[in-house]
Amino acid sequence: MPQTNLSRDQRLMICFSAMRNIADLFLGTFLISFLMHLSANEIVSVSMYRLFEYLATCAGFFILANWCKRYNKVAVFALNLIPKIALLCAIIFLGDRVVEYIIPLGLLYGIGAAMYHLPMNTMVGEKVDNYKMGRFIGTKSAVNYAVKIISPIVLGFFIDTGSYTQMAYTLLIMSCVELVMIFFMSPSRHRSCKNTDFIGFWRCMLRFPVVRRMFASEVLRGFGLGLLGTVITMYTVYMFKTDLNLGIFTTVFSGCSVATSWALGRFGKHKYYPYILVGAMVAILGAMTLFVWQTVPATFLIYNFIYATAIVLLDQICSVNMFKLSRSKCVTKNHKVEYFVFRDFALFIGRWIGFTGLMYIGVFGGYEWLRWYLVIITAALLSVGAMSVKLSRNIRGR
Repeated sequence: MPQTNLSRDQRLMICFSAMRNIADLFLGTFLISFLMHLSANEIVSVSMYRLFEYLATCAGFFILANWCKRYNKVAVFALNLIPKIALLCAIIFLGDRVVEYIIPLGLLYGIGAAMYHLPMNTMVGEKVDNYKMGRFIGTKSAVNYAVKIISPIVLGFFIDTGSYTQMAYTLLIMSCVELVMIFFMSPSRHRSCKNTDFIGFWRCMLRFPVVRRMFASEVLRGFGLGLLGTVITMYTVYMFKTDLNLGIFTTVFSGCSVATSWALGRFGKHKYYPYILVGAMVAILGAMTLFVWQTVPATFLIYNFIYATAIVLLDQICSVNMFKLSRSKCVTKNHKVEYFVFRDFALFIGRWIGFTGLMYIGVFGGYEWLRWYLVIITAALLSVGAMSVKLSRNIRGR
């Protein structure tokens, strides 16, 4: 009987993920809200910030790939604290002038994201066995959403009272705690004397159709999920006016996400994933239909509830499938880093398409156009769900 308790390294990775989630909430969701209050054209400003963030993340993945393959991934992971601390210091120093430095701040945030996610993804692939993957992803997601239950109200209150920089100081202290925790991680087991081999992995993609379908799904996932959180944040501030309300609603729906993530990780067996995905897709389609038919706060809150439950289920199953495929016979031990780099590049393509479209809406349209863009985003998510049904069946047999 395989051991089901999470190891020390697995628990530490969940803690790192939770702390990163707080930083992302501050530097993502609430920085977007901060920019909306300061900028003359908030949709364009937010789009620029996100576009350059994702550009830097994608470039960072390719640059760091060789280090992650040949050296201790824990040491590479520790480097993510440098750009994060630099970004927090820039926010403290710039204050209300952050809107004048959207591009460099976006690039700095993206570099830090690459330094965090590539070594983290490869460590998860190494340190979590397939029989624990569902539970690990479920526990990690539940903890992340639990963090959002308190953090958004605190962040929303600080921003509404003009104390955005005080939260930056708090996150600086948390970064120091994170540095201490890194010393308790055991070194990564798998290292290679070979340099990255993207051409070899490309041949691997051509050989296995399931890998190609996974990356096609990740492009759509990058477009849909990469954009949806930003659009929901903007719509919440637009409809309910204050950041405190943004914090309250984010907290309430995070509670729903905690229960959903925990239940899937604890009770959701892989053989049931296709049925769960079909149910999630029906709920997403119904919520989107209601919102388009009657764009009012009540229907938007219903869509938020579906985002916190059905879309969370879809995203979590996609993550489990992605990590399980990295441990299958389709991906050799020597190509695991390349697998995660290509996966992030697929997300990058979807995100850039999405935020380029969002910038176009900011220049030529407005919130009425944004409602119809939400329909396109939802259609992308439904496509991800349909593709994931088949992927779940294929990956289960590998």
